[in-house]
Amino acid sequence: MIRCVIIDDEPLARQLLKGFISKIPNLVLEGDYSSALKASEIISKKTIDVLFLDIQMAEVTGIDFLKSLSKRPYVIITTAYKEYAIEGFELDVIDYLLKPFSFNRFLKAVNKLSALLDKTIDAPRTAEVSSAFVPDFLFIKDGTKLVKMNFESLLFIEGFGDYVKLVSKRNTVTSLQTMKKLESQLPGYFIRIHNSYIISLKAIDSIQNGSVQIGEHLLPIGITYKKKFLETIQNEGLTT
Repeated sequence: MIRCVIIDDEPLARQLLKGFISKIPNLVLEGDYSSALKASEIISKKTIDVLFLDIQMAEVTGIDFLKSLSKRPYVIITTAYKEYAIEGFELDVIDYLLKPFSFNRFLKAVNKLSALLDKTIDAPRTAEVSSAFVPDFLFIKDGTKLVKMNFESLLFIEGFGDYVKLVSKRNTVTSLQTMKKLESQLPGYFIRIHNSYIISLKAIDSIQNGSVQIGEHLLPIGITYKKKFLETIQNEGLTT
């Protein structure tokens, strides 16, 4: 069973979510709350697997509440505001449901959550968040030295054979490692668009004719990655 909590200050939105949850047998609703402060007690006392969390609320915003949690359940954001999508990615939310959303879109988010829980069945269900240090960079081996690469400045990664080339706003670094290994170490706002390219969603200038423009670089979108890429930018509220 997946134990869930709804936090949303709109009564109709909570009612809709309760109806959707009731249709899925392995979802158990532990409570629905109109504010994050009201929900904080149950989250601290019970094991909650997932929060369906609104963003814009009167007392404490969903983002601020999420940042404050030291024991964080998985989170699916539900909001009418698409501008928070990137920040949601940075906080590793499972999915970003842009209101109004359908049951099919809700089910897709739940299936994504279920797949993740299946992979981590033997691991703790909550992520312990260190208030002391949350790295926003990697040290990349470049020959005999380690070069610091900040995620915020990283534009895209190009793979060729056993090497990767990391292109940032400041510099370019080539390293002996696989794309797959590096991809697993990146924040959620990085996405693969081609066998040879991983890009930062934040760095995109435009998308046209099957390509992504990042500064002076025009990168192709591979056929096998195109559908997922376009669905991601649409479902996460990154398009108008």
